[in-house]
Amino acid sequence: MKPLFSCVVPVKGARPYMEESLESLSAQGLNDDLEIIVQDGDVEPDRGQSDALNKGFAKAHGEWFFWLNADDVLLPGALGKVQGAIERSTGRECVEWIAGNTMYMDERGLVTDVRRDARWYPWYSRRMSVWTGGPSAFFSRHLWEAAGGLDVNFRFMMDIDLWTRWARAGDRFMGLDSYLWGFRIHEGSQTMGGEHEKEKQEERGRLQEKHGFVCPGFWRNVTRAAQIVDGSWLRRQLDARRFSGVDWRKCRA
Repeated sequence: MKPLFSCVVPVKGARPYMEESLESLSAQGLNDDLEIIVQDGDVEPDRGQSDALNKGFAKAHGEWFFWLNADDVLLPGALGKVQGAIERSTGRECVEWIAGNTMYMDERGLVTDVRRDARWYPWYSRRMSVWTGGPSAFFSRHLWEAAGGLDVNFRFMMDIDLWTRWARAGDRFMGLDSYLWGFRIHEGSQTMGGEHEKEKQEERGRLQEKHGFVCPGFWRNVTRAAQIVDGSWLRRQLDARRFSGVDWRKCRA
């Protein structure tokens, strides 16, 4: 029997937080419905995270895919929320792509901030990139295979590129107003490390050129204004204060 979910955990070098990441997956309680694929770049050399994820998902047997970085966590109850959304999605309302909100945490696993990624506005896919964190997104095998996986030419923006391709193709998306992913900020973090800022800026430029984004700065400001109007900005501020300093294990999805 095939599992419902397949999760790829890309690893390269010594990762002190990996045990905690795997703990967050096993604690989901799905047993045979969760397949975990540890893609170790030291054992099977790759050309970066995008290549590692492509190789990992090529081995997957599940119907739904997601990935989890070796220094991040899946919040308690996250997969139960996603499974419920999949079961509710049928017929004409069937979705193949689900995303949730993100909690930022420090090296100790204590929440420092939150980000509400679970929705975006109609102009996103036409005017600017779709910003939702990689491991907060869950997608069908069919969608992944139709897209041909991640673009290995992107090291930092590969998830944003993938979301934008799906959004422009009109693939059905569902946003869950739940925090699903704990993103750890630490000195060795690839995404947040300041030493990679020049490379990230270069990738942003290539992403804009590839998708032909129109005035992304302007549309980003429009989005911020919309978040104030619909209350998203205020809810983020309140949640950030409510969860500040709380251990991720006590933050249920």
